Amino acid sequence: MSSTPYFLSGTFAGAPARRFAVLQAWLPVFLFLCIVAVESTSWLGSNRTSQPLHHLLRTFLGSSIDHNWAYTHHILRKIGHFTAYGTLSLICFRGFRLTLGNMTSWAQRNLSAHALAIGITLLVACADEFHQTFLPNRTGTCSDVLLDTVGAVALQLLLFMAQRLRGRVSWDRWQLRSKRSMRPLQSAIAPSL
Repeated sequence: MSSTPYFLSGTFAGAPARRFAVLQAWLPVFLFLCIVAVESTSWLGSNRTSQPLHHLLRTFLGSSIDHNWAYTHHILRKIGHFTAYGTLSLICFRGFRLTLGNMTSWAQRNLSAHALAIGITLLVACADEFHQTFLPNRTGTCSDVLLDTVGAVALQLLLFMAQRLRGRVSWDRWQLRSKRSMRPLQSAIAPSL
């Protein structure tokens, strides 16, 4: 039996290499969590983002954005929740994918990374909304936790489908077909050069 932890065994067997690999895998997650923490402050509450966003969008879209701005601002903030937590789940997936060792198969490691990424995103969303209940200009809501989790699940499903599609499509075959289809054109051009 190895003394290397389960999640670091295999690929990251040496101590310096293991530390570097863990840092490389999880530093992006830490940095993104710092962004989420800053976003969760009272400085970026709805009352503080409305005016700058309104000015920015009015610059590009004109005065048409003035109609029903409160609703538009609300939707923009919810899109931000969905996108940010979906992105967090992808970054967590990468971290788990890089550090999960000793799994019996690629599929088991991948599915574990998907599930763990969604779980971490749910925990961060709960912590974020709980923190916002203590801020004067923010409110913590269960609907935001649900929206954040749906964003994580949606992006994980897209990633899973892209991985499945990538596994079924042979890109080498596509390149060979494109090279064969270019041969008559290349042979017509090459002699003239």
